[in-house]
Amino acid sequence: MSIRQVIERHGHDAHEGDPDSAAQAWEEAGFNAADVDEWLHARCFDPAAAEDLADAGITPQMAMMKTEAGSADYVDTVAFKVATGDLEVDEARELVGAT
Repeated sequence: MSIRQVIERHGHDAHEGDPDSAAQAWEEAGFNAADVDEWLHARCFDPAAAEDLADAGITPQMAMMKTEAGSADYVDTVAFKVATGDLEVDEARELVGAT
């Protein structure tokens, strides 16, 4: 399965109407289709945020943790909140216990 197919399977949030550009962004960030699937499953729709989380030692499985933390008042995954800018990567690392 290609990155584009993975993105299309995850729906509009994963590509915002432009699956080709989204696939290119994930490819340029160095992710393969399996990686993209895991990050999208964690609700991380931004490859730069996924890269930052991974660099901080946070796996997609860790980033699936639901939290109220961050600058906005809603519950979602750590990955989603980092991707939307509502949670800093350092805060995410503390929340999930990444070292």
